Amino acid sequence: MSKVFIIDDDPIHQRIAQIMIVKHMIFDEHSSFMEAGKALEYLENNQKNEEDLPDVILLDLNMPGMDGWDFLDKYENLKDGIIKEVKIYIVSSSVDEKDKLRAEAYSTVKGFISKPLTPQILRSTL
Repeated sequence: MSKVFIIDDDPIHQRIAQIMIVKHMIFDEHSSFMEAGKALEYLENNQKNEEDLPDVILLDLNMPGMDGWDFLDKYENLKDGIIKEVKIYIVSSSVDEKDKLRAEAYSTVKGFISKPLTPQILRSTL
């Protein structure tokens, strides 16, 4: 069973991702978070419960409050306590090469995806 978390403050992007996931049967389950802090809190509270953890996180960078970079910094400190390997993919409208290079510095980030998402891109995250 595969599970994905969508962390993005844009409800339109979230809805498009959800529709693609369901229509193309890419993941068995999906959860969405408008705030990165809420997603991090969920991960902290469920770090020892493998079936509640996602296989993949689709993370936006530019969000109010805790942005994607803040989330990654905090997740790096949390990851050793999480009993499941979670792949994080940055999903951003940024085309700044510095963002891509910065993302590569995080061991948990497996890729940088430019919006908009496509079913083929989503499948490649599994």
